[in-house]
Amino acid sequence: MAGFEQTEWIARPPAAVFQFITDTRNAPRVIPSVQRLEAMTDGPTRVGTRYRETRLVNGKEAQAELEVTGFEPPGRYAVRNVTDGIQTVYTYRFQPERDGTRVTLECVVSAGGLKKLMAPIVAAVLKKEDGDHLARLKAAVEAG
Repeated sequence: MAGFEQTEWIARPPAAVFQFITDTRNAPRVIPSVQRLEAMTDGPTRVGTRYRETRLVNGKEAQAELEVTGFEPPGRYAVRNVTDGIQTVYTYRFQPERDGTRVTLECVVSAGGLKKLMAPIVAAVLKKEDGDHLARLKAAVEAG
């Protein structure tokens, strides 16, 4: 198992930050490589909701399927992706702090067998790609 954790304070209440990050239309504002995020399941977002994410990776479109594994407004939201036997889980936690919200993002990368050796490399790539993820979230949420 490998991964990283980051935290950011945002000058908005937890419910507003939670709502923003769970609204799929905001994904490209937070992660510029994301071109679109399309629901694959009907109804409101909940545990089990699935999305198809399209990102630009090295100038080419790449797709991945995401599944919501945690949905506890306004305190926790988690999304899982499994690609080529490597699982990545992004978990967001939202805590009230100083008239705003402390957001903690935890990324956990895991795999079995020989793929276990790839987990730290995948985690390092994700940290490089998404390292300013929460700073962009802060800017977008605070801009309104």
